[in-house]
Amino acid sequence: MKHLALCVLTAAVCSACANGGTSSQGRRIGTGLVVEYGLAHSGVEPKAGLQAMSDKGARLFGGMMEGWYGGASTNSYIAGHLPKTVRVTWRTDTVPGQRFTTGRVIGDYLIEVDKRVPDEVIRYANAGPGRALRLVFRIKDDGVLFGWDVEEVVSHPAGGSGLVYAMRGGDVPCYDLPRVANASQNCTEGPLEKAAWFNPQWIRGRKS
Repeated sequence: MKHLALCVLTAAVCSACANGGTSSQGRRIGTGLVVEYGLAHSGVEPKAGLQAMSDKGARLFGGMMEGWYGGASTNSYIAGHLPKTVRVTWRTDTVPGQRFTTGRVIGDYLIEVDKRVPDEVIRYANAGPGRALRLVFRIKDDGVLFGWDVEEVVSHPAGGSGLVYAMRGGDVPCYDLPRVANASQNCTEGPLEKAAWFNPQWIRGRKS
């Protein structure tokens, strides 16, 4: 997985990435928000001018996606609100350097986000240190798969740390992660403590 630099949201971007207020905003994410995106499987055509825009006009991800890398890219944000919807588009006949505005749109999909993520997932993400809600997008030739989970940091008492994923749901099950062929031992559909592979000796949360 490729982690990009942490993006500190300015007020303008926060209002764009968020859907704020009682009627116009999505639910508040108090700890962190991660957006992961990649091709859904091998054989998906390259995607030029790919971009994902929230309903408030923030670009959550974008660029040229070529080929199947067996992985995904990640953008991270400090807290914020869930987008109500995300519109994912890509183009053909684009001009390098102007791929978001030139050519012709050949893929255009509106994804419901805030409505689909269960309240229990938001509560779990907000309840502990070292957690972030992760929105997962997988691009196909004829659509976009959307899923979610809660990314958690665990550290072993003897040293070392890693990421695990709890409360997975949506269109992207644990066994369908792009970087592995079979069920991953760091992903579960329920709370982390209920996973068969959970180690009670783990220290939870990011260390300063």
